[in-house]
Amino acid sequence: MSPRYCRFAILLTLMYCVTSTPLFAADTDRRYQVRAIDAVESCAVLNSALGKAKNQDNWGTLYGFSLYTMGYLTAINRLAPNTYDIAGKKNTKTLMVWLEKYCAEHPDDSFNNALYRLTAELYPRRTAAAPE
Repeated sequence: MSPRYCRFAILLTLMYCVTSTPLFAADTDRRYQVRAIDAVESCAVLNSALGKAKNQDNWGTLYGFSLYTMGYLTAINRLAPNTYDIAGKKNTKTLMVWLEKYCAEHPDDSFNNALYRLTAELYPRRTAAAPE
């Protein structure tokens, strides 16, 4: 582990310990920029991609959602305290099915909000440490 990374980790840990409110990686109003391609912008787009995949055998956009989701979850694994794997024992297919159901019920939501809801549900059952 590099000395720079260690200093950064220690600083983050200290900041977390001395604040009485949770530490958010956002601006002072708790807002942040979502970086995503238009293809993974909303639940409505996911719903459309599912239809194309099933009816037209066109899996490209759905594959984009899967890749974006895995990147998002990897970032959570990297940045969330005491988190080795946010998904715990759930596999990628199970996670995507959860997102499909959520988006079917909430077509007006952003895909980012769907991912937030997924991680909020997964967090209590996450794998906190790497297997020995």
